[in-house]
Amino acid sequence: MASSATKTSRRFAQTEWGPERKKIVRILAATMLVEVVLQLIPALQSAMLGWNATEESQLNRWVYYMLLAGVIQIGLLGYMILFLDWATLWAATLGNLLFIAGYAGMFAILILSNGDNDVLSYLQLDLEQAPAGKQAMWCLVCMLMLIAQSFFSGRYARRWKRDH
Repeated sequence: MASSATKTSRRFAQTEWGPERKKIVRILAATMLVEVVLQLIPALQSAMLGWNATEESQLNRWVYYMLLAGVIQIGLLGYMILFLDWATLWAATLGNLLFIAGYAGMFAILILSNGDNDVLSYLQLDLEQAPAGKQAMWCLVCMLMLIAQSFFSGRYARRWKRDH
């Protein structure tokens, strides 16, 4: 007679990880949260100034894109915390790499252009309020923070997969 119990593959079986792994994921998540908050400082400042303005002024496009990027990164953070596994750490690392590419592109545009680039005008970056050099350095700082985060989370994800 056939067994009525269903078999689950080992790959999809629920696994409970030890407190050491959970602690490291929480540390990585905390550093990722700090990075997201630091990246959102200019956008939040601009949004607060826009709300306090007396005239009808619209926020620049870059503010919306930065806030959207922050929401996506917080989603990756939640994914990393909810599903503790090496694959979710790897997914968060790959997500960070996409944001690194965006910051690197903006860094290159700000450094190489004279302020008359189509991307800069589309994003409505106000170069009179914050010069291109200051914005480029902000992109560099955000890029370096994300590179460090990606390095450590990717390295730990690889080590976790190898030990698994």
